[in-house]
Amino acid sequence: MSSRCVWAVGVAAFVCGGTAASGQSTLTYQQALTMARERAPRVAIARARIDEARGRIVGARMRFRDNPVLDVSAGPRTLESETVTDFELGINQIVELGNRRTARIDAAEASVVREAATSDATIRQLIRDVAVSFVRGQQAQARLDVLRAAESVAKDALDAADRRYRAGDVAVLDVNVARASVARATAHVRVADADRAAAVGELKALLAWTEGADPAVEGDLRDRIRDGLAVQLLPANERPEVRMLLAEAAEAQADVRLGQGLKKPDLGFGLRFEREEGHRAAAAGFSIGLPLFSKGQEQMATGLARASRAELERGVVVTELELRARSAQTVFQMRLAAAEPLQRDVLPGLEENERLARRSFEVGELSLPDLLVIRREFVDTRLQLVDALADAAIASIDLQAAAGVLR
Repeated sequence: MSSRCVWAVGVAAFVCGGTAASGQSTLTYQQALTMARERAPRVAIARARIDEARGRIVGARMRFRDNPVLDVSAGPRTLESETVTDFELGINQIVELGNRRTARIDAAEASVVREAATSDATIRQLIRDVAVSFVRGQQAQARLDVLRAAESVAKDALDAADRRYRAGDVAVLDVNVARASVARATAHVRVADADRAAAVGELKALLAWTEGADPAVEGDLRDRIRDGLAVQLLPANERPEVRMLLAEAAEAQADVRLGQGLKKPDLGFGLRFEREEGHRAAAAGFSIGLPLFSKGQEQMATGLARASRAELERGVVVTELELRARSAQTVFQMRLAAAEPLQRDVLPGLEENERLARRSFEVGELSLPDLLVIRREFVDTRLQLVDALADAAIASIDLQAAAGVLR
């Protein structure tokens, strides 16, 4: 990848982007989030759970919970003069009372709402993970670009030292020191390249990236920081964590109603046909299941306890979400402030000072050790700013996630 890094004055001044090398696919931040929503395996699994919950509604909506029972009996009867076959044929259907079917439907529908909220929470967490991985990829690429530039400068310094050595201006020791500096710079580049591969690999895993070449992450870290500057907290009842608990409470209340319905008797209706000794008869039957022992005690007890626990947990979750959002806001502001001194006091003259130092060394006005100290300071400052901006961008993402607006 050929890169371009621009140093400028202003809020979040470091911009690092790139042009994709041959065979690479560029990937923007918004494209990564869209891919996460549409094709990430975790999203597909979460949505499949909603379909699984809908299957419960199919069963709850059936008019009769029990199938009709058909019983048949037949056998020979020996009379004085002949043998005849007697038989009995009966069919019976149980009918529930107490609005139990309605309670089951309400519980099943609440279960679907709960799974939908769970799916939403899963997707939001995945979006957050993808966003952070994307920024980590940008950070790794920016650090790689800085270190590659430092390697190029180190090679130029080695060439200058070699020229001055051949001219008799410096000792061979300076050439060896410059060569060692190049080796260290090259090692740093290779470590940074490995870090970039690891960051992009994590992003590929989250997105189920199937293309052969790694994606080339593109964009500006300042955009991620700007996203956090105008965040407003999403109302608590719209958060998936709260909606899950509200749906769970509704499901529990439906179970309580189901238990109350079990206090009502089951009614059975049936028809019976029989033939005995050549005589045929038909009769209608009626039965009542008396709820003397099992009267929905378990459903009511567990439903009431579950509803109470869900309501208690909802209050705890609402408080926790508010505290996390406030903490994320504070962290974001502090991360943003950490980059300001570097931008304000160091960056404006950084490149000019580096050029002056290199020119001074080439003309013999600056020793190699002094040049290496100055160059190391320049590189460390640039890397520190890259890390500070990446930390601020991730803090912005965490703030959006804590506020409930990253989805």
